[in-house]
Amino acid sequence: MASLLAALKANATPSSYGAAIDDDDDDDGVLESAVEDESPSLTPSSTYVENAKYLLIVCIVWVHALEDFLSRAVIVDAESWSVRKTKIEVLNPILPYFRAWYLTLGLFVMPLFTIIAGYQSKSWLEIARGHDTKAHIMLKKIRHSSTSLLGGWVVWQALYVLVDYPTVRPLQWWSPVGVTWFLLALYIWRSSVLLFGGMKDGFIYTFVIAVAVLAGFTDTPVTANGLRFLDWQRTCTFGLYFYVGLVAVKRKHVDATLDKFTNMSTWLRVTVGWAAVGVIFGAFRLAEYLGVPFDEVEEWVFVASPYGFSSWYHSIREAALRVVLYLCVIFASMAFMLTVPVEKYWFTSYGSRTIVAYLLHRVLLNAYDELCTSFWDDDDISVSFQITMGVFVLPLVVSQVSLAPPVLKLLSPLIDPVSHATVKTPWLFNAADDARASGMMHDDATDVHVRS
Repeated sequence: MASLLAALKANATPSSYGAAIDDDDDDDGVLESAVEDESPSLTPSSTYVENAKYLLIVCIVWVHALEDFLSRAVIVDAESWSVRKTKIEVLNPILPYFRAWYLTLGLFVMPLFTIIAGYQSKSWLEIARGHDTKAHIMLKKIRHSSTSLLGGWVVWQALYVLVDYPTVRPLQWWSPVGVTWFLLALYIWRSSVLLFGGMKDGFIYTFVIAVAVLAGFTDTPVTANGLRFLDWQRTCTFGLYFYVGLVAVKRKHVDATLDKFTNMSTWLRVTVGWAAVGVIFGAFRLAEYLGVPFDEVEEWVFVASPYGFSSWYHSIREAALRVVLYLCVIFASMAFMLTVPVEKYWFTSYGSRTIVAYLLHRVLLNAYDELCTSFWDDDDISVSFQITMGVFVLPLVVSQVSLAPPVLKLLSPLIDPVSHATVKTPWLFNAADDARASGMMHDDATDVHVRS
C-alpha cells in the first residue's frame, strides 16, 4: 500500500493538474512543470501549441469581461441628468466597436480552444484504433478522465451555484452553470472516441458534422431555472471542433506549418493574421450598421439554442447559417494561429495552466461585476475609467492572476478533487493492485504533457 500512496502523492502534485484536459502522450518524454518558472525544453510544435493556449485563455477572459461590460453599458440610470447625458454621449459612439470585437473574439476563441483539446487527446484515438493494445492503459485513461473531469465538474458546479445562486435558482444540478459545461462536454467527447474512434476518418467527419448541424432541429429541455439540460446544444455543436483537432489536425500538419513559418517573415505572418481577423471584425461592424440585431448575431455565434421554428423554412435557413458559421470559425482560427509566436517566451509555461484560469476567471469577473454594479451610476466614477478597467485592465489582470503558480497550488484540490481524495482514503483501493496502480501512476508522470 505504501507504493500506491507514494504514486498517488506523486500524481497529485501540481504538475498533474492539467492532465485530465490534455491527455495526449508525450512522445519526447518531456514532463512540463506547472508551478515552476523554469520548464524543460519543449518540441517546436509543443511550444507553439502552449503559446496558443495562453493567448486563447487571455482572449476567453476578455470575451467574458466584454460580455459583462456590454450588459452593464446599456444600463444608464444616473441620478443626475447631466451625468446620464454624459454617459450616453461617451458610450453610444464606441459601443458598436466593442460589440463587434466581442463577437470577433467569441467567434473563434472557444472553438479553437476545443480544437486544441481534441488535438491533445490523440492518445484516446490511438486506443480506439488499436494502436495501443494495453488494457490497463485504456482503463487508466478512462478512470483518470472520469474522476478528474466529472469530479472537477461537481466541485465547480457547486461553486458556481453558490456564486450565482440568485440567478440560477431553483437548483437544477444537471444544468451546467457558467463555464462548467466544458468539463462535462469534454468527458462526453472523450468517451465517444472509444465508440467511434475506430471508424474511418470519412465516416467520423460525416457523423460529427451531421450531429452538429442536425442538433439544432432538436429541442433541449430547459430546467426550472431557465438553464439547458447538460447544455446539450453546445455539447453537440462544439463536438465538431473537438473531432477536428482529434482527427483532422495531425501532428505532421503542425510540423509542416511550423516549417513554413520558419521560411516566412514573422512580421508578414503576423500582419496577415491580424488583417484577416480585422476582416471578421469589419464584417460584424457592417452587420450592425446594416441593422442586423445584435442579439441575433450573438445567438448565431455562440450556438447555445436550437433553431427557430417561426416558419417552415426558418430552421433550414438557420441550419445553413450554422454551416456558414463553421466556415467562418475555420477562417478566423487559421488567422489567429498565424499571429501565435513559435518561439518560447515567458508565458509558454502558462499554457499548461489554462484549465485553472478557465474555471476560476468567471468567479473573479462575477466579483468585479457585483462591485461595478454598485458603483456604475456613481457620479464620482468617470465613464472613461469604467471603460478602461472593464474592457482592458480587468481581463488582463484576471487572466494573469488565474495563471499564477500560487493560485494553481492553492486550487489544486478543486481542479482534480478525486486524485487528492484518494491520497487520504487508501482503504478504497485493493491491495492486490498496488503494483499495477503504481505503474499506472508512473506512466501518467512520464507519458503525459501537463496542459489544460
